[in-house]
Amino acid sequence: MGLYVNWGFLTGFTKLWLPFAVAQCRGRTLPWLRHRGPVRLLGAAGLALYGVVVVNTVPRLAGAAPGTLAYGSYVAMALTGLYGVLLVIYAVKASAASRTGRA
Repeated sequence: MGLYVNWGFLTGFTKLWLPFAVAQCRGRTLPWLRHRGPVRLLGAAGLALYGVVVVNTVPRLAGAAPGTLAYGSYVAMALTGLYGVLLVIYAVKASAASRTGRA
């Protein structure tokens, strides 16, 4: 059962999350999100979150050793921290942009 869950997360994030994150990194986004702040920063945060899924899922699907799985979990925790930091930076910049009227 766990194998199907891992495949599901990897497939779902690759098909649904990755295209939006890459588009935002390139500066393209949905119209309702365009004027709220730095879009590329949101894209970088999205790629960090996608990295969490990849470093947790791929070693499990490959049947890696427990040490490798632990290392992948540590990298995933670091990427989660990076994701949080990028979102805080985005919130600060978006707040400043809304006060000055610029995105």
